Amino acid sequence: MRAVEDRLVAVLGARQGSGVLLRPELVLTSAHLFEKGDTVEIVAPDGDGRVPCDVAWSGDPETCDVALLVARRPVLSFRHASPLRWGKCAGWQPMPRCQVLGFPRVQRYAGEELEAVQIPGTLMPLAGRMRGRYVLHADHHPPAPVPDGSPWAGLSGGPVFAGPLLIGIASGDPTGWQHASIESVPLSAVIGDDGFGKALLKHWPEAPEFEEVTSAYPEDLSYEPAYAKAVKAAYSRLEIFGLDELSSGDWDLDTAYLSLEAQSSSGRTGSGPRRIEDLLGSRPRTVLRGEAGAGKTTLVWWLASHTVYRTLPEQLSELDGMIPFVVPMRSLAARGITSPTPSQLPKIARLPVDKPPDGWAGRVLEAGRGLLLVDGMDEIPQADRELARKWLAGLLRMYPRTRCLVTVRPLAVGSDWLEQEGFEELRLLPLGDEDIRSFVGAWHRAARLECDRYADEHWAKRQRDRLDKLEPELTQEFERNSVLRDLARTPLLCAVICALHRQWNGLLPKTRWDLYSAALNLMLARRDAHRRILKPEGIELTADESRQLLQRIAVWLVRNGRAELSREQAVRQLDLALRGLRRVRAQGATPVVLAYLLNRSGLLQEQAPDSIQFIHRTFQDYLAAKEFQESDCLDELLLHAAEEQWQDVLRLAVGHCGRSEEKRLIAGLTAAADAAPDRETEWPLRGLAAHCALHAKYIEDDQYRQVWAGLKRLLPARDQRELHSLGQEVMAAVR
Repeated sequence: MRAVEDRLVAVLGARQGSGVLLRPELVLTSAHLFEKGDTVEIVAPDGDGRVPCDVAWSGDPETCDVALLVARRPVLSFRHASPLRWGKCAGWQPMPRCQVLGFPRVQRYAGEELEAVQIPGTLMPLAGRMRGRYVLHADHHPPAPVPDGSPWAGLSGGPVFAGPLLIGIASGDPTGWQHASIESVPLSAVIGDDGFGKALLKHWPEAPEFEEVTSAYPEDLSYEPAYAKAVKAAYSRLEIFGLDELSSGDWDLDTAYLSLEAQSSSGRTGSGPRRIEDLLGSRPRTVLRGEAGAGKTTLVWWLASHTVYRTLPEQLSELDGMIPFVVPMRSLAARGITSPTPSQLPKIARLPVDKPPDGWAGRVLEAGRGLLLVDGMDEIPQADRELARKWLAGLLRMYPRTRCLVTVRPLAVGSDWLEQEGFEELRLLPLGDEDIRSFVGAWHRAARLECDRYADEHWAKRQRDRLDKLEPELTQEFERNSVLRDLARTPLLCAVICALHRQWNGLLPKTRWDLYSAALNLMLARRDAHRRILKPEGIELTADESRQLLQRIAVWLVRNGRAELSREQAVRQLDLALRGLRRVRAQGATPVVLAYLLNRSGLLQEQAPDSIQFIHRTFQDYLAAKEFQESDCLDELLLHAAEEQWQDVLRLAVGHCGRSEEKRLIAGLTAAADAAPDRETEWPLRGLAAHCALHAKYIEDDQYRQVWAGLKRLLPARDQRELHSLGQEVMAAVR
């Protein structure tokens, strides 16, 4: 059973009628087909003969001509069945492309043999309003009259579908229309009956939620399964850092997904740390703040892939079956889109699916069925964020029933940025010790699945055995080493540590900069060597040469407030870098070098045509910081110290600096904080200076005391957002 039409059955009581299978042993049909005490049987076209039934509930044939039957054995196997969806018309507009199915008298052959009929038509919700009926006007010529009744006799009890949605049960042939119309009982009239509700709960406790058809476009419902399939294909796989150095491909999101802890900033009762799934279900509109690599995008993908297939956990059941629209803000910026219209929402993510029906996305939002997932509001230039806020606010005012999640880094927008639109703020928390243990287990499970791809079973077994040994060793190292635990407080960095621990046979870096440097070496130098790949793309680059090239791209993105660039822009930046890389320049033209970096580095990707980006912004910021330091442009960094998009680059720059550069950088931040016009500007600058002081390899006592004195003058923090913007290490030092 793969289509709704496969659910059609014939009902044999005092009269012959039709019905629809809700479950393998549960049938909905018309009440007037039998009297109390009658024997009732059903038969399916692909079934195994007649199946006796019991009447679980029967309505009044005059007011609610519907009955619920329970077969004494399954009528059909539902092993491959599409989930049944049912609902009601929420408006009065005519709805073309509906259909009634059944076994009417007019369709019989060879005497009295039953044959199915499929009657397409336009549903007229208003035409039977006073009598509580739907009326479907058939598209084709009506059947010829018969002398002793209706040619549609036997159709009663047949399902009425709008696309894949069951909305009614055929009940009669209205007089005066010369058999061109068919009446049906709306399911909404049945659902409201207490007796039916009790019977349904007894025999089908997991019945689906009732949906609304709000437009005259049932083709929308036919399109949505294809859209759901495309969303699942696009967002159910995840690249896990460190699991592709010996093989290629991505990974099932559920294998690697880790339920994260978050906390409300609203002061609600019970606003302590809780799992994100527990918090999102009761919040129709949420701004989710999180550090780089905290898992914001992974959460967005997980929500999108499970929402469309109704597989979310119970805490998020209100989202099940909604239509997700993922809006990666970095892609909008790269394509020059500032205010996407509803019709553009399904296209932004470039899903592998045909064009939707005209106006579909707007109808979804109008019906309150849309889940808007706006990912990375911090990844558009600061100057464009107010325009983005106005776009989002306007869209939500137009479609007030739309649920929305916006992800952003902690300081990218103000705490009241979307407050007027009813948004509540949540903050992703650093991974706790138990979360780190869980992540290590999930990462190693995914790594063992990687071994299944190896052609050499002996080699695969050796790798699995090695992983079995490494996992408890790393878990023990985390328990023993508090410094290592503090490095692993985001999923990204925890994944980097897992990968390096595997690659280095148990050895691990000591600082955040050692961690990033080792990760880049893993990607840029050792990856192809382990794969025994020599001169891919016809050229060969050292790790340092690749890093020099990537730094030019990274610094251009930071300077321009962008997260993506075109091939032409990338080639232009590489041309500048190649002026000093004679060995690379001799091996091939600049487009060939770009192809090498896209195909071999593991750090650049082209997710859409002519749209290049780093696999994670953390690596972009790390490489940009290195370029600012190497090109003696620390003063340029300091000029932008008050801008949120530059602050992560500044945090990383201190780890690249020599002794005199560290002193200059910290002095510049302290001076900028001293000159700040207000607390809102001064606070992040003091936090940055404190961060750099903590991580400086050499800092004199006077300067160190000056930094902390400046921060302590502003304490205590006004709110949790201000406090947590300092970062874990500065917070710990302040306390």
